[in-house]
Order: sequence, then C-alpha cells, then structure tokens
Amino acid sequence: MMTRKIVYPDADDKSAQIISGSRLAKLENLGDFEMYFDEHPDDAAFIERLADAEAAISGWGLSNTVLAALPKLKVISFTGLGVSTFIDIAEATRRNITVTHSLSAAETVAEHAMALMLDAARHVSRLDRELRNGLWNTELYAMDLRGKTLGLIGFGRIAAAVVPLAQAFGMKVICWTRNPTDERAEHYGIEFTDLEPLLETSDVVSLHLLSTAETDGLLDVNRLSSIKPGALLINTARSSLLDEFALADLLRSGHLAAAGIDVFDDEPIARDHPFLELDNVVMTPHVAYNTPEALAGMYDTAIDNLVAFYAGIPQNVATIP
Repeated sequence: MMTRKIVYPDADDKSAQIISGSRLAKLENLGDFEMYFDEHPDDAAFIERLADAEAAISGWGLSNTVLAALPKLKVISFTGLGVSTFIDIAEATRRNITVTHSLSAAETVAEHAMALMLDAARHVSRLDRELRNGLWNTELYAMDLRGKTLGLIGFGRIAAAVVPLAQAFGMKVICWTRNPTDERAEHYGIEFTDLEPLLETSDVVSLHLLSTAETDGLLDVNRLSSIKPGALLINTARSSLLDEFALADLLRSGHLAAAGIDVFDDEPIARDHPFLELDNVVMTPHVAYNTPEALAGMYDTAIDNLVAFYAGIPQNVATIP
C-alpha cells in the first residue's frame, strides 16, 4: 500500500523550528512529510512540489491553476487566518478538496490592533522618531481612548477579542456585521448598528472583515469621507477592504487624525507609497499574528486539522464566504 504524501511547499525558517519534535512526529505518523523552504513559490513550483501530494500545509495558499493540476490532493491545511483570501474555497470544494484553517492567532491580532490604536492615539512612534532626532515636541495633543466610541467593522473571532481590551480602556464598542443578534450584543456588552452611523459616530474605526467579492472596496472614497472628522482608522484585516489612496488623502488633509495599518495592497510596501510621507500613519509589515505563542498555536492547529481529517472527523473546515 502506498504511503500518503504530505507536503509543506512554502515554509520558512520559523516553520522548521516549530515543526519539530512531537509536531513533526504527528505528521510523520500520517505519511511521508516533505518541507520546501520558499515563502513565495510561483504556480509552477507549487505544482512540482505537490505533484504526488495528498495533503498540503500552506501559509500562502494555492491558486486555481495549482488546484487544477493536482488531482491527488485531498486536503489543504492553511496555517493562518483569512484563508478565503488565499484559496478559492468554492473551487476547492468543487474539486473535492477539503480546506481547513487555523483560528489560534485571533487574540494576538487583537492585541496588535490595540497596539496600533494606542500608538495612533498617543503618537508614540512619531514622538520617538522626533526625540531621537533632537526635537522635544510637547505641543502635539494626544487622544484619550477612555470615553471614546470604537466602531468594529466585522465581528469574527479577532473583533470579539478586541472588545474586552477596548472596554478595559473605558471605550464604548459598537459594531457592524452581517449577522447581528441580541444574544451576541448582550454577551459582549456591545451595540450592533448599520455601517453608515458607525462611520459617522465612531472615534476609532477598526476593520475585521474577510476579503470577499462583497467586502472588497467596502470603504471607498465616499464611505471613508463619511467617517467622523478627527477619527482614527485601524486595519489589521485586509487592504482590499478600503481605498488606500483615498485614505492617504484624508489623512493628509487632517479629516482623519491618524491611522494604524498592518496590511497593504502591495507587500512589501512600495518606497513611493503615500503613507510613508505621513507622520500620522503608524505602520507594521503584516506581522499582527507574529508571536512565538501564536505561531506555535497556528501550527498545532494546522497539524491537528490533518490528524482530524484522516481520522474521519474534519475540524476547522473553511466554508464559502
């Protein structure tokens, strides 16, 4: 009987450190496990590496071209959040490929969203830069979060994890989501509202949506312009949710006080991107998930998802958004 083949085609050095010991033993108990170290392989490399694979672990996702070229593939275990951005779940389903995802970094991303919020509100990064350059700037007003309204756009696991952190700072939390319920509102101590009043009344707007055909471009220039003057905008979700250049214009004009951004249309960010010219933007290079604890949890879940799949009890299966 042929042993099943499990391939990780887009690993990095961190992956090798984490997938060792008992984690590696779990994978080897399932079949022959191979790992390739190349974070951004093209379709041809994916197809070559996964040619005989029945299972794949991936952090960057597989295109429809790759899926079509892999008739033996039965399951993809995605190592992160927002899998539908990287894998066409409908196409995978049509090809009888099960896609699973990891949800273990939600609290970590929520902490990062709060870190960006605090930095944007208190100008921490800007004041640090100025101080190092010899400027003792005591004239720049900060923003108290206490007593302010936080508007969450989307209410998945990350947004839910933001709620108690924001409430600990004394913030009122309101939320727009496609599936509001009185039970969820009562459980989290929040208020669900429509998108337009959320934008018009929130002192801080934080994005927590998946990237889908319905959500991409949700915050176009008109909706961005309707955000309460002087508000902060935080994005740890997906850049496709908003118009980056319209946002830059609103930050440049002062309509929005500041922004905290972890995700960009092009990554790495272009050296001529308008955000780089703005003192009221704090940026991080798509690392909201990046802590040892979160990474270990993501890989534990990704591996356990494969174990569960082959035990006949699939878990954390991604659904068509």
